[in-house]
Amino acid sequence: MYRKEIKQGEQILSQGDNGNCAYIVESGKVHVTDQLSKSEGYWVSTGEMFGEFGVIEGAQHFSTATAEEDTLLLVVTQEEIDNKAAASDPMISLFLNFFMDRCHTLTERHYGTNKDHKSLAPRRSKIQADSDELVERFAIKEELKRALAENEFVLYFQPIISLRGGFTSGFEALVRWQHPKRGLLSPYHFIDIAEATNMIVPMGDWIFKEACRHAEIFNDIAAQNGSSEVFMSINISANQFAVPDIVERFERMAMETKVDISKIKLELTESVLMKDTEHAKKVLHRVKKLGFDLVLDDFGTGYSSLNYLHQFPIDTLKIDRSFTHSMLTDEGSLEIVRAIAGLAHNLNIDIVAEGIEEREQLSLYRDLDCQFGQGFLISKPLPAEEIYNILGTRMAI
Repeated sequence: MYRKEIKQGEQILSQGDNGNCAYIVESGKVHVTDQLSKSEGYWVSTGEMFGEFGVIEGAQHFSTATAEEDTLLLVVTQEEIDNKAAASDPMISLFLNFFMDRCHTLTERHYGTNKDHKSLAPRRSKIQADSDELVERFAIKEELKRALAENEFVLYFQPIISLRGGFTSGFEALVRWQHPKRGLLSPYHFIDIAEATNMIVPMGDWIFKEACRHAEIFNDIAAQNGSSEVFMSINISANQFAVPDIVERFERMAMETKVDISKIKLELTESVLMKDTEHAKKVLHRVKKLGFDLVLDDFGTGYSSLNYLHQFPIDTLKIDRSFTHSMLTDEGSLEIVRAIAGLAHNLNIDIVAEGIEEREQLSLYRDLDCQFGQGFLISKPLPAEEIYNILGTRMAI
């Protein structure tokens, strides 16, 4: 949005013009005439809008507007409206676009100028596509609700080993959907929709409690076998982290499951923390005070990681799998991994190297004295009943 000065008598827009913006009068007065009707026109003044069809891609103006006196206008561009609509809730965006298109169509019919505008076809196709997507999202949201109510979600656990000794040190809890028709589904098939529809919050609560419950079971079995205790890493989404009473929820769910909080690690991505660093610091310090360990996931993939790291009470860094995959062939990625390892050692922060799929990657992380490793070379995610057999064992790699 920007300002534009118009002199008295200057024409601002003409009927039939293709528009790309609308106008709000900040000061002055504008006379608007509708050349297709018998109306003598009307005046708009401070705070009023005209030329609104200009924000509809491919639409034409039905009026002519002229400055009645020296006027200052605020110009609202079509691109700005489209960007704000795209960034809003999908339902709001759809209704806004649908309403604008319907108003333009009804105006065409009113003035007898209704015709098939090829220029409007892409926009109307997009509105239909958005509508179809919204209907699909609603259907999947309802299906996710049903799945949660009927206990169709299950947790799998990917082992995290000590790179110094090879023993299983902990697990990352990963959700799967045992779909009644489509079989076992990975998060790829439903997590994005869960995030977009905010179903991730109730799902996240279920995952948290179920992971805590299994952490207690795994440690009970480990104690019976005389092996070391294990930790449980739980991913926390941006939507969960934004819940106002999230700290109280964590505390309440931990108490309900009677889990030893010191064995629970909460994983958050950099993007979650960078949205509002001051809020994130307050929440993380409160969570840390309860006894949870904090893991910064996907470290190094964005933002000013090194600049912000010291602000948060982080216990562990997870080196993003993209560096693991490329460090054997890309010197730049290898140098980043070395820098992260050195930084973590200096700050007394543990490292989990994720995405390990080759022995050379494992050896390099061991040479860098990284504490923990995770990936398909070590183990794929496993159902709970298979975890019982590997507690306290040493991986032969």
